[in-house]
Amino acid sequence: MNRFWSWLWRSTTEGETPYERALLATLLTLLGEYAFETHRRTRTETRNAFLQLSQRAETGELTEIVPFVQQQRRDEQQFVEGHLNDLRDLVWNLLGAIAKIAQEESDEDASLRQQIQKLSLQTQRPEALDIHTLRHTLQSITQVLEQREQRHRQTLQQLQGQLHHLMRELAQARRESTTDPLTGLYNRRAFEECLHHTVGLNRIFNYPATMMLLDIDHFKHLNDTFGHATGDEALKHVAEHIVRVCKRKSDFAARYGGEEFVVIMRETTLRDAQKIAHQLAEQIRRSPLPVPHGEPIRMTVSIGVSELQPNEEADAWFRRTDALLYQAKQTGRDRVVA
Repeated sequence: MNRFWSWLWRSTTEGETPYERALLATLLTLLGEYAFETHRRTRTETRNAFLQLSQRAETGELTEIVPFVQQQRRDEQQFVEGHLNDLRDLVWNLLGAIAKIAQEESDEDASLRQQIQKLSLQTQRPEALDIHTLRHTLQSITQVLEQREQRHRQTLQQLQGQLHHLMRELAQARRESTTDPLTGLYNRRAFEECLHHTVGLNRIFNYPATMMLLDIDHFKHLNDTFGHATGDEALKHVAEHIVRVCKRKSDFAARYGGEEFVVIMRETTLRDAQKIAHQLAEQIRRSPLPVPHGEPIRMTVSIGVSELQPNEEADAWFRRTDALLYQAKQTGRDRVVA
């Protein structure tokens, strides 16, 4: 990383090649795409800020890049450390509550032992047995046990509330770590997990599984012509169509990266997957992207489809599907190759 900053500093002071500008612009775009929320900015605001820096980098405006990235990294570090501290405090609160219960029970147990000892002594001397003292002792024991039960119930309710809050935060963090913030589909990390699970289940149950990898045609031209905001709308537009077409519970749709999307369809043969792919391509073709104060933009996609083969590894299956997508793009785009 230090080498990267050194190179970036030299670039801002000594000049850079067009290749270096393009590389830097791509890196900034990726940093924005996978950024997360901090106390200073939302995820969307951070992403847009990185996109603006990426556009400036392409034109040679580099002076603001290093300060912004350094600040963003510090903010992310503070954000993560703050959440970790919150979780650590919650755990300590739970441990403290448990320790308090144990101490209170220990004190009460000592008092109960004294009361029981009194009863024991009285029963050993029946002639000195006082019914009022006996009743008072039994009432004291009953009161202590009732108070303990009530206190335990209140403490457990508090602990349950804290645990539910913690579980909600962890579940939210889990969703954010596996969801693409722009489209709402799963992200690449979640896809790779699903890919390996699908291959593993296929080897056990031997059910058919297909993969559909699609790419928006001429997306860079769309971005350059209409801007990144319109490009974002195009990505969301395609994602919405994927969700509408691939709507079974067993269908897994993700944004793989950039303008590429991937769908894993379990218990689906290649023939059925081809029908779904053609239906998706047709819907996108017939649904231009609305543009404010302008003509709707006609969009098409190229799709590669393949069925998982017996004993095929996950990486090999993905590469084979990617090769089919490449073939669809090389043979004219706006088509399905299976």
